[in-house]
Amino acid sequence: MSPLITRLIGLAGTVVLLGAVQRLFANKRGSEQHIEDMIATTTPESWNFVAMEYCYGMLNRSYLVFVTPTMICGARVRGLMSAPMAITAGHYNPYFYARPSAVAKYSHMNIESADFLKLSRANFQIARRDLERCDFTKQPKWGMGTLPYSGRLILHLRNGSSREIILLGSQDGPNLQGRLA
Repeated sequence: MSPLITRLIGLAGTVVLLGAVQRLFANKRGSEQHIEDMIATTTPESWNFVAMEYCYGMLNRSYLVFVTPTMICGARVRGLMSAPMAITAGHYNPYFYARPSAVAKYSHMNIESADFLKLSRANFQIARRDLERCDFTKQPKWGMGTLPYSGRLILHLRNGSSREIILLGSQDGPNLQGRLA
């Protein structure tokens, strides 16, 4: 067999293996509804969206971001994620990106409590009064590859710092920006 054919067979095998690994680690079909049911048990009353934030330059974390009248609370619901080899309809549902086992930790929890921060060192809480402004951009984000996303929210805080969060799946960025403002 020629070296070129051998390389092509090896490359095809690698692609098949990567696709199988992605399917293995994907959420089970229907888990989005289960996630919504768990979210409904948190207190105080809030609305939410799903976002990713880069950390350490190139790594990423996915958050379920709860917004209450007084706080913005980010619950880490997934660690590293790579761009999918093939996009399915599920990739456009933001809850597709949250791990049900991770969301379950926040079930029946007061998301404004100190215990919320103890569940993951990546979790965050921002007092709404500390949010100076929120910008939205549709400009492409380097490193997202084929991953469907709806743009980015940049949270500018009164202390001069900011957080850039990427809206995973299909979400209404301008509406989220308006609700946060």
